[in-house]
Amino acid sequence: MASIIRAALAAAALLAFTAAPAHAWDEARYWAFTDRVQERVDDSWSKILDRYNPHSQSAETMMNANMLLVHSTAALRGYHGPSRQDARARSIATQLVSLTPPWLEVVRDPQPGSQPHAPGWTASMHHERSGQHLVVDGEIADALVVAWRARDAIGLDPSVAALIQDRLRRVAEGPYWRYPTIRLNQINWYAQVYSAAAEVTGNTSYLLRDMHGQLKGFMRSIRRPAPGTAGTLGPGMRFHYLPDGAPRSQLNTESAEYANIVASTNRFYDAAVARGMTPLPPEDEALLRRWMTRVLAGYWTHAGYLNWDTGFGFGRWHQMKKLALAQQSLIGIAAGGRLSPSRNEAAWAKNILEAGFALYERKLPAEEGVAPGLFYPLRPHPQSNAQALLSASRIVANAARAVSAGIPARAGAEPPPLYAFDPDVGRLAVTTPFYNTAITAITQGAYPYGGIDIARLYDDRQEVAATLGARAPASFGLLVRDRRGNARLVTARPASDQTTPPPLRLVRAPRGVGSAGTPLRPFAGRFRVLTVTGTAHGAGVDARSTYTFRRSSIFGEWAVRTRTTARRSAEVLFPSTGGDRAAVWAILRSGLVVKLEDRIEVRGVAAFWVQSERAGYVVVPADRVKGAVAMIVQPKQQPSAPDPGPTLAIRLTERLRKRTVRFSARIQPARDLETARLVAR
Repeated sequence: MASIIRAALAAAALLAFTAAPAHAWDEARYWAFTDRVQERVDDSWSKILDRYNPHSQSAETMMNANMLLVHSTAALRGYHGPSRQDARARSIATQLVSLTPPWLEVVRDPQPGSQPHAPGWTASMHHERSGQHLVVDGEIADALVVAWRARDAIGLDPSVAALIQDRLRRVAEGPYWRYPTIRLNQINWYAQVYSAAAEVTGNTSYLLRDMHGQLKGFMRSIRRPAPGTAGTLGPGMRFHYLPDGAPRSQLNTESAEYANIVASTNRFYDAAVARGMTPLPPEDEALLRRWMTRVLAGYWTHAGYLNWDTGFGFGRWHQMKKLALAQQSLIGIAAGGRLSPSRNEAAWAKNILEAGFALYERKLPAEEGVAPGLFYPLRPHPQSNAQALLSASRIVANAARAVSAGIPARAGAEPPPLYAFDPDVGRLAVTTPFYNTAITAITQGAYPYGGIDIARLYDDRQEVAATLGARAPASFGLLVRDRRGNARLVTARPASDQTTPPPLRLVRAPRGVGSAGTPLRPFAGRFRVLTVTGTAHGAGVDARSTYTFRRSSIFGEWAVRTRTTARRSAEVLFPSTGGDRAAVWAILRSGLVVKLEDRIEVRGVAAFWVQSERAGYVVVPADRVKGAVAMIVQPKQQPSAPDPGPTLAIRLTERLRKRTVRFSARIQPARDLETARLVAR
């Protein structure tokens, strides 16, 4: 009987620790997703205006363009369901090319902060003095070319089809779009416009001359940036938003969203070559494939979300409208073309793209409405319902784009554990089928969280297991206090500028441990075991944090010693999220489980379950430091921790000495207490 019980427990543990199998979506599943979202945006259709009305001048033109793309794709595929709306497609297409606004022949009174140009489109369907931006023209061009392909299927009037040809031709030949004009390094918008104009007019010069010129300029910005400028890619192939700016600019720290937006140029490359554009030299194509590996492994999670850090700080972080734009790079990789790194990575990209659609579905409200425009409830930059509708339209447009690219028919596969390391700034991104996290050692002042410890922890469903990213005590890491309780050394504090030697080093990885000497090699890809270590010094104290990442767990090791006679205490922090809906539980060696409210000796504890609002994780101590106690610290609210839960603090010693004090523990996601108890066993 005992052996049967043990076998049953082992089977239960195996089920608890095994990620759900990945099931590739077929085309029917794609349309089921778009239909479900379509039903949520139907309320924004105005019968009076005969278009979608999100009640926002900054969103309405782009929302209508994205929905035009969906409706036109459905017609092209012969699909009959809520996503097919031929009459709406005809009305939107007509208004986009025949009304002023959104079409502008002359810019009379540009909006401050806009990018005024003519001919082109404006963000509002009814107000001429509204924002102009590359993304507006790009999304409209992407939609109009699909409507033009579907002109017979949707019953488009020939005069409107002719206007589509005229508008796309004139925009592509306008001074704002013609090569060598370029904004920063964002060649993706130009690829959208050139590709659309070439298809509807048959004039391939937009590809042979303009797109090819933009691609060559992009490669120069990588291989031969001007002296003193950042160029497009840094060491480890991290992305620079300002290629002509200083390497240490805040905006050049990283930009997961814009890196993917620019990488979405891969969607248009093969078709341009097929229409006669001279391909890039083999060494340049190979370089771009290496970058796509870095994009996939360094910016995405198995749950279909961005592994997100950005030099824009809270100004872009977790905005769904940016996530939707970023997804287009996955479509290009998944299509398996010339710039896709490998067949395996194409299959992984398909899986991640579809996981993102499933994640969006899970975020839909129970009865009506779309998912929130801000994925997590951060306060500095809230997103309106109009932005949420724009996000929804972009997400379903991506599903339609994937259908047009043949993604549903391609093979998909769950990615193995993936990582990417940038040696100069010490950013390490890690994602596995069980969790995802990152370390951001140097932030150049772009955002407040980071340091040499893991900055955040999500579970396999992209729920916050620990924290989004925050300062101590709402963070992981070591905290050293003086006799008055004031923090004197915090390892979860990012460096504002690059230092020599860097505070974080990769010491075990499958593709080498990294060097800041060249930007043309990614330290990124699949892994089985990955180890990183970082050091921090201050107030007479030396500290080290070391993490070993495996498929289902993280092993953390912390070491601290003092070089001063001043009294210092040291504790290791394990945060939670969810306010009073979060808690910390001690799983005692006796088998009892108690809610941690008072101090408790670590020696009598088998494991701790840190319970956040929607997820959690287990901390299994590997060391029994004599005298170590566990206690609760309640952090205050922070911009990136608007609802912190209690932090488990393991006080290693009340008085540090010159002898090193060490503590280590295994960290493993666990959604509920029963799973946590199985991990503890």
